[in-house]
Amino acid sequence: MAAISLYFGKIPTELDPEQVQDYLFYQQKKSKTPSQTYFKHCVYGLRFLLKSEGLPYEFLRLPSIKHEKKLPVVLSKEEVWAMLQGAKLLKHKILIGLLYGCGLRCMEARSVRLQDLDFDRK
Repeated sequence: MAAISLYFGKIPTELDPEQVQDYLFYQQKKSKTPSQTYFKHCVYGLRFLLKSEGLPYEFLRLPSIKHEKKLPVVLSKEEVWAMLQGAKLLKHKILIGLLYGCGLRCMEARSVRLQDLDFDRK
């Protein structure tokens, strides 16, 4: 709300729909990689403000944002081996192996317990 108020020099409840759309378009073009989350929060914040003031807010729509579909980066065997060799402590090597080899997220790797590991099958 503060950003749009500073941009126009007046409070958001005094703006007309075209000004709001202009602001959202400006924000979208200002950044090379606009954040979908930023626009959602901006629009939802404006909707809440207008609704709480009893003003119509149906004109607020999320602008379309093009998403690039990127393939995940897959490391080569040499890169994985270099990463494992670069770790000095055994626990770091195990952690890197779990994260990359099992495809675990950081929080999943943090919650792994000793009984979760099967040392017989490696």
